Amino acid sequence: MKAAEVKVIQKFLTSEKLYNGKIDGDRGPKTNKAIAVAIEKHKKDFPAAYKSWSDTRQAIALLQWLCLKKGIDAGIIDGRYGPSTMVASEQLVALENTGVLPRSFDDIARIDTNPHSYPMENFASLTAYYGAPCKSKIVRVPSPWKLRLDWELSSTVSHIAIHEKLADSLSDILEKVHKEYGLAGIRKYGLDRFGGSYNCRKKRGSTTAWSTHAWGIAIDWYPSKNGLRSNESTASLAKPELDAWWEIWEKEGWLSLGRKENRDWMHVQAARR
Repeated sequence: MKAAEVKVIQKFLTSEKLYNGKIDGDRGPKTNKAIAVAIEKHKKDFPAAYKSWSDTRQAIALLQWLCLKKGIDAGIIDGRYGPSTMVASEQLVALENTGVLPRSFDDIARIDTNPHSYPMENFASLTAYYGAPCKSKIVRVPSPWKLRLDWELSSTVSHIAIHEKLADSLSDILEKVHKEYGLAGIRKYGLDRFGGSYNCRKKRGSTTAWSTHAWGIAIDWYPSKNGLRSNESTASLAKPELDAWWEIWEKEGWLSLGRKENRDWMHVQAARR
């Protein structure tokens, strides 16, 4: 379990006068004992088999129960830390830290338009529209703001390498983003943290399928906070304050994997799914 989740549990146990230790995210013997007492106190809400569960499973079960008490769907109380529990616990932690629930993925209104008739993301369609992967004509589009490499913030770039067919579209997008957020907003939301664009490589985990980066039609933004496994609760670019950022891309026909599939929130591409 994550320290932030344990802290939520410890705060609850403290409010129930079952725990008087530190709120430190460390699930030690004192916390485990209090968890067992709390479950016993509310045992009507837990499966009868809970007494045979390990300390870890009881802690997860209490976490699930706390989610449900706050109206957050964590699935059944089974003490298993699966995808539903993970998402629900992230929402619970956010609620405890901010006082409001983060919006769900279903609440995000994506703009689905394709004014430039970008192709579907399959090899035949991409090759017909953009040419062969790794052999496209790549141009350098200047950025209105300095881009910091996300993995080495002291290093900066001033241009983005992109397929020649996307140069005008990308230039328009960057100018609109600059106008919308200004330099202060761009820095505040990490829109200056660049993760790369053109890269002649296969998809992660594949030895046959080409990445859209190999055509120079994809860009990664702020990957350290918006990685492959990010979702609407964890990705910095999923915040409502960044809706305008994505809408600018979407109005040009670019696709956000985060807004489309709730994963890989760093990635935007000029190809459809």
